[in-house]
Amino acid sequence: MWKNESKTKPTLPDLKGKPYGGAWSIHETDTTQFVKSQILYNTKTGWQPDTQEFLKDYSSWMQQDHNIQGIEAYKYLAYSNGTTEVFDKFYMRHNRRRLRLWKGEYFYHQIVARESYNVHFNWIDDGVINSNDVVVVSLPFSDTGNVPKDFYEIMEKCCYKKVPVLIDMAYINISKPVNINLDYECIETITTSLSKVFPVETHRIGIRMNRKDIDDSLNAYTNNSTPYLNTNSINLGHELIKNYKNDYIVNKYSDMQKKFCSELDVTPSNCVIFGVDEKNKYSEYNRGGESSRLCFSKIWDGRVDQG
Repeated sequence: MWKNESKTKPTLPDLKGKPYGGAWSIHETDTTQFVKSQILYNTKTGWQPDTQEFLKDYSSWMQQDHNIQGIEAYKYLAYSNGTTEVFDKFYMRHNRRRLRLWKGEYFYHQIVARESYNVHFNWIDDGVINSNDVVVVSLPFSDTGNVPKDFYEIMEKCCYKKVPVLIDMAYINISKPVNINLDYECIETITTSLSKVFPVETHRIGIRMNRKDIDDSLNAYTNNSTPYLNTNSINLGHELIKNYKNDYIVNKYSDMQKKFCSELDVTPSNCVIFGVDEKNKYSEYNRGGESSRLCFSKIWDGRVDQG
């Protein structure tokens, strides 16, 4: 069951060892072999990447077939070690504010809420937005793969109160086409990565897209290139987006998702690796929200048994 030490100290249950727990990329044969061959090629050749070209191409690739309104405003791009490095830079910049999250949010944000913000934290639905808040939200939402409840209403309030917002789009390229409006002045940063799309979670291939040009260490890494950047991962990421469309995983596994969801009597998420339990049949997978999330990735690629 969901545990909460206090109103201000969220604690997620550890579901990684359960068949449907966690959220994972699918280690399917084709992409796994491609990654191995590309790593070998990079090692042999020492090929140096064009970081700016990769960032431009990745920004374009991640948007294809989605309707993400207002995303053209986030034109300042930086390479990041997955989405996590972007989170940390954002939290550091706003560490004197009160953090606000939706219940069921990605575990990393909840750890930060518990360990770094402590009493300066509150759930979105536990009080009004005030001018000293900072909001972080996954979109598609970590708990359901869909748009979180009251998202647009909260963005309007954040704009009015001048509350900075980070949008975590880690699941956008395992998601069926979405229609999302990000045309809000309060949104400072958008980030995504390839960690949930391809079997490259340990290679840390991410991007930050900022509304304004911020002279921080992440920009310093990007602009100073090879002394700081993981060039092998940039090469790997670039080759992946050149060789696979951004809906590759969605197209390949949509029918499998429908089959699993029908057998388990859960609702297909907009994110193809998830089923959403709205009937409280699988409460052991509840992450604090109104429903429970089941992840199929490790079953589909054979890493665990269905049970």
